Amino acid sequence: MAKIKSIEPNIADLVNGWLKNYKLDYKLEQESLNAEIDKALDEYKSKNGGSGGNRPDAKLLLQDKNLNYYPVLIEYKGYKDKLIKLDENGNVDNRNSKNSPNYKNINDYAVNGAVHYANAILHYTSYTQVIAIGVTGYKNDKEEIKHTIGVYYVSKENFGIGQEIGKYTDLSFLRKENFDDFIKKKVNYP
Repeated sequence: MAKIKSIEPNIADLVNGWLKNYKLDYKLEQESLNAEIDKALDEYKSKNGGSGGNRPDAKLLLQDKNLNYYPVLIEYKGYKDKLIKLDENGNVDNRNSKNSPNYKNINDYAVNGAVHYANAILHYTSYTQVIAIGVTGYKNDKEEIKHTIGVYYVSKENFGIGQEIGKYTDLSFLRKENFDDFIKKKVNYP
């Protein structure tokens, strides 16, 4: 049986195309979002457990109508079954039984990686609410790209574990005209 190849570049192209179409000011891997976030990502343990250098595939800093800022961190994978790994309680499985980081899951799954990056922001910046997004996909028998998206709210209130916000087929909820409704409905502020 032939080894399944990752279509991560196709997923990146698809999602970055959406972000561009939505006219959002997004930054890719090594581009700077702001000094505070850049420093946090650089100082936090990497997805492999090494020293720093965390690079989300895409990142944004969005503001709602109440002037609150939300870092949005997006991680791509290119396999059908690599969206998220949950523990027995249905939480993002980023910690092992000894409460140490589970780097295999953080490295292998899109949402787990994005939640890991979100925790860097919570630990090393003044931001207390982060949107972590994982996107993965595969090509079906007709060579069509099929994608899945996981959207999680990661905050000091949920101890950085993350809570699924909802099911989405694209990222149009990040558009300027949709973001306030998304935040109000999903993050539950007045």
